[in-house]
Amino acid sequence: MKIKQSGLLIASILAAIFLVSIFVEVIFTPSKAESKTPITIINSGKAGGSFNARTQMYMEGLIAAGYDVTYENIGKISQAVKIFKDTDKPTIMVYANNQVYKQDLFHTEQNFILLEYQQPLYICRTNKWQFKIGKLTVAHGKGYDPKLLIDLLGDDVVLVPYKNSGAMLKGILGGDVDMMINNQGKSFKYMASGQGTCEPSNKLPIMQATVIGTNLDVQLIREILYDITMSVPFIDYHLSRKLFRPSSTWSHELAIVQSLEKEWKN
Repeated sequence: MKIKQSGLLIASILAAIFLVSIFVEVIFTPSKAESKTPITIINSGKAGGSFNARTQMYMEGLIAAGYDVTYENIGKISQAVKIFKDTDKPTIMVYANNQVYKQDLFHTEQNFILLEYQQPLYICRTNKWQFKIGKLTVAHGKGYDPKLLIDLLGDDVVLVPYKNSGAMLKGILGGDVDMMINNQGKSFKYMASGQGTCEPSNKLPIMQATVIGTNLDVQLIREILYDITMSVPFIDYHLSRKLFRPSSTWSHELAIVQSLEKEWKN
């Protein structure tokens, strides 16, 4: 009798342990809904450029926010745009309004996420440019429309396309070109070198840095990305380059971007 009772007691204890283990597994095993949200971020820039720098900060912020990030390091805007248009996965990409006509990818209600900042483009000249005999060489980004630049600068120049803003700065500092058309941050660095002068162009359109997305809820990801832009790395990036951020509602930012991007049509 005692043996039977002991056997029943052991069986009861084992059954209790089994039930508890199932309960613990159900409580502490993450469900599919609790798994990390996948997102792809396309880097269309190269090292030393603003597109690349911004992409890296967004990627790090998304990882910190718990996203499962796939990083596509493309390094070429035309190829990046093609991937963006063709993908069926949740994807974001840093972008700018000076690219829309050349890439045939415009800001819409379906893809616009946020306006990160805007800035004038600067025209920089070396201290020796006025002594140059012959045509002046002008560094510019590959994404800029050559016709627009010729209309601004005249026919007496030779346009020299560079892969990004950092490469342009190196080119003019190295004496490879006489002038450059660059963003605010790199222009400030050039002026600080003492090798030349820069001034904001009142003829070139305002450049706006944006983020676009596809196959996702733009309003939801906007909240996440906005918080990322309020982090220390982003704030330092903006302040060091004196970038103006016209932060507002999503609809107002989209309206501003759609209005100003039209000015980049040649």
